[in-house]
Amino acid sequence: MHQRYNNHSITPGTHRPKNTVAFTMVEVIVALVILSTTLIAVFGVLRACAGATHHARMLTEAVLLAETLLTQAALDENIALQTSNGADDKYKWQVRIIPTPIESLAAINVSVKWNEQNRLQQYNLVSLRYIKPALEGK
Repeated sequence: MHQRYNNHSITPGTHRPKNTVAFTMVEVIVALVILSTTLIAVFGVLRACAGATHHARMLTEAVLLAETLLTQAALDENIALQTSNGADDKYKWQVRIIPTPIESLAAINVSVKWNEQNRLQQYNLVSLRYIKPALEGK
């Protein structure tokens, strides 16, 4: 029983001719080690990217919430020095309207907090708004 391999005749139980190309078991193992190391590194990078994407989404939502709260407070015609709090399933916020050293000017401080990966995150937004002085004697 003879087999043909690259135009060479091989008898069972004999070695291949020296000019044939094949991979040894050591070469295959080394290639698999390199492949698995590369895949572990790629999956690590993908996990880091997923974490960064989640953080960016949470921060973006917090910024939009803070801007919305600031706009609502700034557009309120009956603005007064006060503090208000609120919360939903992801975020807690506080809107503080406080006096400044300049008469008839108030600072609107909006603080949005949330938990992410067992750490408290916070975004603050500040703006100034003219408030009508209180009429004395009325």
